Amino acid sequence: MLHVRTVAAVVMLAGLGSAVTGAAEPGSGPAAPVVEAPAKASEAGAGPRAGAELIGKPPPALTVAKWVKGEPVTAFAPGVVYVVDLWATWCGPCRAAIPHLTTLQAKHPEKLRVIGVSISERQKEPGDTSYIQTVEGFVAKMGEKMNYAVAVDTPEKAVHTAWFKPAGTGGIPTAWIIDQRGLVAWVGIGTPSEVERIAEAVLAGTFDPAAEAKRAAELEATAAERAAEARERAKAREQETDRRFPGYRDAMAKGDTAGALAALDAAFAADPSLEAGAAYQWKIMLLLQRNKPDEIKAYAKELLARYPENGDVQGFLSACLVSTAEESRFDAEINALALRAAEVSLATANADSRWQQVALWRMGWAKYHAGRLTEAAEHIRQARANITRLKGTIDFGNLDSDCAEAEAVIAGAIGASGEGK
Repeated sequence: MLHVRTVAAVVMLAGLGSAVTGAAEPGSGPAAPVVEAPAKASEAGAGPRAGAELIGKPPPALTVAKWVKGEPVTAFAPGVVYVVDLWATWCGPCRAAIPHLTTLQAKHPEKLRVIGVSISERQKEPGDTSYIQTVEGFVAKMGEKMNYAVAVDTPEKAVHTAWFKPAGTGGIPTAWIIDQRGLVAWVGIGTPSEVERIAEAVLAGTFDPAAEAKRAAELEATAAERAAEARERAKAREQETDRRFPGYRDAMAKGDTAGALAALDAAFAADPSLEAGAAYQWKIMLLLQRNKPDEIKAYAKELLARYPENGDVQGFLSACLVSTAEESRFDAEINALALRAAEVSLATANADSRWQQVALWRMGWAKYHAGRLTEAAEHIRQARANITRLKGTIDFGNLDSDCAEAEAVIAGAIGASGEGK
């Protein structure tokens, strides 16, 4: 059975209203916070109203199910600044913030404490605690890359109720910064640059809540203007989509994947340039959603034949088809097609780019599934070496830890098979 990858689901949503431009880059994560529940109108965004009433007051009690790393925090000690980061293992932006929080903690080992509290982990049923093991496994795998105190919310969601909801951000990561007096200095979306900027100011004694509120209000006004402009652009794109792909959006709105595919095919036949322009991504997503291997194979072969040297097309195709050890494997024929697409993606990637290291990571997994274990290990080794060499000039997010995981799996497979002896 085909496994519909996370990247597929993300781009599928994007395809509902507008064209997707360029190939998706795995591992980059969304730029915006993950909205974990529909926010009320007054909670939308992290503007100056979000959590404003909390500033200057003591924070709520920190009641957790378990401390999985570091010394438990039973009280906020005077003279110490605390950064309380509310996150989840499934949240891409949360994971991307982890290296930055580790760096911030290392920079101020005595005067600042970072506390990551995992909230909103998936529970099988009310009262289920298996999510705690999920968080423990994640933190253990991160090792020193997540080098600060980490706790897990209770099954009854005590931290979610007392900390996340009052913050009013509507998404994670959400961060609280507690000053040296044990009072809330700032609450908002935990964007690394913002958290670092404000934490440094609080540490230096130069943070001005009133000035920050004014700054936030100005940013919110600017954001509102941009949002209005974005809505207008989205409306124009929808109109353009209706013109170039008649019937596509209507079919998608109804959940009619066969009708949406027919609309795309008709548009491609009328104007072949539409396909390579990015709409091929919509078709791949639809085929993955339909979960019919023969359809995927047929279209993958078409794309490989029509665009044999197009790095964007093949990069996106490989992003969707290359499996990792944690994902259900495609059959051998689809794995072979994924490998061919990955080869083109790697060959066309710019040297010393983030994309090149992602392509090497995908090649490693593609060759792992092809049984070419020694070659797979070499691709992953090369990616890790490049990431180490380029560190500081490119933000690779969690790609190095992803490569480390792949390296361990492939090394285990090599050991079990005896290959390379």
